[in-house]
Amino acid sequence: MRFLITGILILISILGFSQSSVLRFTDYGLTQPLINPACMGVEEGINGLLLYRSRFEKSDYWPSTGAFNINSMIKNKNLGGGLSLIFDKYGPYQKLFAYVAGSYKLKVNEGKYLFFGLQAGLNYVSNAGNYQMADEEIIFSDNYSQPNFGFGLHFQADKYYLGFAIPEFKYNTIDEQGNKINSMISDMLRMFLYGGYRFSLSENAKLEPYLYLTYSGQESTQLDLGAKLIYREGFIFGVQYRTEQAFAAMARVKLIDELWLGYSFEGNSSDVDNNFNSVQEISLTFSFGKKKEKSAPTQENYEDINSIRYF
Repeated sequence: MRFLITGILILISILGFSQSSVLRFTDYGLTQPLINPACMGVEEGINGLLLYRSRFEKSDYWPSTGAFNINSMIKNKNLGGGLSLIFDKYGPYQKLFAYVAGSYKLKVNEGKYLFFGLQAGLNYVSNAGNYQMADEEIIFSDNYSQPNFGFGLHFQADKYYLGFAIPEFKYNTIDEQGNKINSMISDMLRMFLYGGYRFSLSENAKLEPYLYLTYSGQESTQLDLGAKLIYREGFIFGVQYRTEQAFAAMARVKLIDELWLGYSFEGNSSDVDNNFNSVQEISLTFSFGKKKEKSAPTQENYEDINSIRYF
């Protein structure tokens, strides 16, 4: 693990990165499979996510994002996989990201596993808008598709987890002049580094502090610090702070079995960047096919045996 973490930090220090409105979320605990292909199949059974993210203010120019993910581990194998779909709209831009991902689980120690993940897919970009530049209106409409790929690492233990991911190695868009931009390992790449630890407060309550770090080149590094309170494995409440940008509160409640409804609110705390002003996230997560823990058999006492048939 020391060599792994050292290698990640060296790689981060070598490359520079910038941010875009894509793959920006509030509750990163829910969206780990979207940003890290190694998280496909970490949990047993079939797991899914539906998520919608937007601003409260109604405008054609503010960003909004919809996402879907489904993933599963392969029974009796060290393999997992899944599918991610992300639709992102901001201004005249519309982007659709479709990825198929696979993961491999390596047992490091008892109860500790390292997951390797790769994903590949297609990015579809369209642009239809009016631009006013130097008193001259530019109107164009265009679209194109490009393949893309990414990779990730995820370390999972009983009480803590660590992860690192580059979900997209290529960046593509259409600029204001109608030019198609397609660059490999450019300054628009994003890196995610995250970790968390779960403490037991009581028999029914657990506390999970965590952090998510997003590296970028042209903008300051983004750090999300937060903590979640898990009560009776049926209710989760959390608070989060994004350095110099935003604060957030989130809650999730179990509806039935493994069906969870989540809501997150994010408010702006920066005078420079208002992209996070009054952002809300609504999510629905589900899981089925998990093994249920068997209750310990009740111990019979001799005094409780009343039937002669027992003998």
